[in-house]
Amino acid sequence: MDTHGSYGTAQKTNVFLSLATISVANSDFKFSASVPYMRISGRGLVLFNASGNPIVVNRRAVGPADVRTGWGDLNLSASYTIPSSVLDDFELRISGLAKLPTAPSRRRLNTGEADIGMSVDVSRQWGAWGPFLTVGYMDRGQPRGYTLYNTTSVSAGTSLQLRDDLVAVASYDYDSADSPLVPSAHQMFGSLSWIRDDRVTLTGYSTVGLNAGSPDLGAGLLISYGLN
Repeated sequence: MDTHGSYGTAQKTNVFLSLATISVANSDFKFSASVPYMRISGRGLVLFNASGNPIVVNRRAVGPADVRTGWGDLNLSASYTIPSSVLDDFELRISGLAKLPTAPSRRRLNTGEADIGMSVDVSRQWGAWGPFLTVGYMDRGQPRGYTLYNTTSVSAGTSLQLRDDLVAVASYDYDSADSPLVPSAHQMFGSLSWIRDDRVTLTGYSTVGLNAGSPDLGAGLLISYGLN
């Protein structure tokens, strides 16, 4: 993922993120572990909102940009999905999230504190369309020298089955303010997934920020490979 934006400051911040993820699924349960590799060109403290987008918390009005690279924190998630056959064609997924401060603090790629959150996703399939609503909450650890808020997020959108091997997704995403220095974030998200076969899926996605609290633009490529 590559994003850039001013986040209400006088300078742009660019964030390049490569995410390595391993997931294990068994029936209606899924467990995932991921670690990002980041290159951040800009200023201030970069953290990630409840939707996983980079946010810059900048306490200084002026100053030179710098570049930091390295591995970020370990992210863990576990989810349980209640099948649509139980809820009159609706599907409900409940997820627990944890970010552990495993990155070295000297690289300034993390807050040095643990974050814990949860999300609830409700969806229903109507033919080729699959509207969904996701609500999340993140309990922030408090690093020394910064004031961070616990945050909420809301994502509303739909998927669309264009072909047997092609799926599009569009959504509006909202995240409450992470800090008194950064406003809440509003943005649009879009993706297109090509299902090559039972093992390989390629997804291209992009975001467009609607206010100063979100990245101006973002784009990324996701490659998923199933082992069985």
